[in-house]
Amino acid sequence: MKAGVFGQDGKLLALSRRSFKPTISRDGHVDIPIDVVYKSARETVREAVGKSRAKILAMAVSSQGETFVTLDKDDHPLHNAIMWYDSRADRQAEELCSAVYSAAGRKISIDAIMTVSKIRWLQEHRPAIMRKARRFILLPDYLAYRLTGLAAIDAHTAASTGLLMSDEDKYDPAVLEAGRIDLSQLSTILIPGTPIGKIKKTAAADWGLSPETLLVTGTNDQYAGALGAGNCRPGILSETSGTCLALVTLTKKQPRNLPAGLLGGKFPIPDHWFILAYSKTAGLVLDWFRKIVAAETSFEELNEAAKKVPVGSNGLCMVPHFDGMISPTPNQRMRGAFIGLSLHHGRAHMYRSILEALTFNIMANIQIMQSRGLNIEVIRSIGGGAANPLWRQIKADAAGLPVELPAVPEAATLGAAMLAAYGRGDFNSLEETSSRFYHCRAVVKPDLTRHGLYREAYENYSRILEHMAAVYA
Repeated sequence: MKAGVFGQDGKLLALSRRSFKPTISRDGHVDIPIDVVYKSARETVREAVGKSRAKILAMAVSSQGETFVTLDKDDHPLHNAIMWYDSRADRQAEELCSAVYSAAGRKISIDAIMTVSKIRWLQEHRPAIMRKARRFILLPDYLAYRLTGLAAIDAHTAASTGLLMSDEDKYDPAVLEAGRIDLSQLSTILIPGTPIGKIKKTAAADWGLSPETLLVTGTNDQYAGALGAGNCRPGILSETSGTCLALVTLTKKQPRNLPAGLLGGKFPIPDHWFILAYSKTAGLVLDWFRKIVAAETSFEELNEAAKKVPVGSNGLCMVPHFDGMISPTPNQRMRGAFIGLSLHHGRAHMYRSILEALTFNIMANIQIMQSRGLNIEVIRSIGGGAANPLWRQIKADAAGLPVELPAVPEAATLGAAMLAAYGRGDFNSLEETSSRFYHCRAVVKPDLTRHGLYREAYENYSRILEHMAAVYA
């Protein structure tokens, strides 16, 4: 949980954060009490506001998708919030797709992590509590409901539920029927940047805000991060290397017939569409490696050692898809591997091979975007991985593109502030807001010699990935 306070020029005045840890059951179910999330948000905001000593004019929420909780008629949670990456509902997702096709003759795409699939799972496995269901509510609309009294969700986060019509900001009657969900149980859909309402007095006091603070509709963290990275026109690729990897670029042409590894849809900026590539494991792999192999070593120390390893890690190739592959080619059975290990390889080789593999995954997705006619001029790196200077240089060298480091690395938080400022009426458009708020701190330029060496290493990675895909088909 992160909370940032920004001036009207986009300058970061204060930033606070809290950690909370979901519970993973023996069955692999991942959840967390919704009150833990709410209290973390409240305390983080209070701390950031206190640090800044600023009067908060408006606020918006950048949130992950899919994570949801069910409330009863008294607004009490009927179960812990089920986290977005919980994939218990694979069978239910397939059954929903089949049911909609049988009833409406339409093929739709619903997967196990979407909210509607998990609601069907609960209906099957927890029928007693689901008979009490009054609201199905995600994180941003839950916060909006507690703060203003209106359960409002942005169209982009709502789309992650699997409940919306394709390319439309309204719920799909056929999916609602198949999922046994009533429209009254769902939140109001608003366009990002739309005012929701002022904060209730009791909530304002608890959160360190003013009753005059305006809550504005935010958006999904990937799109908020793109806004915060100044990604407001075609040609820019915002790359988020956090726990997961997300790549977003924009187009003014509505994407049609995208390959299975790419997602597309409307972007918060009017008349713009996004293309999104996504991987479930990125920084998560680095954390795993450090925990298993280098628990007493900092990333700074690992970087220093890896700098001495040549491009291509002396023939060591790593596959980073520990939990299935989404982009560039979906393969839920795919797993990770180190290929080519020999007795002369050490910890530094393994660490560098991970950085290179994660970068090669970015390159693979850039290639598939370019094959669809999208032009990438610059990479803007955000998220936790953006703080790693060695990794930034590897990205620039391998892709042959400049890599920009934004002045505010917490781009999703900045993107939420942009939506808040726009929704309050401080700017005429989101493009203007983004261009005014975004500032570049540093640019890493590619080394052409290393770029050539990386092409050979990338080709080796591509061959190995193709072989691995056949093994885990």
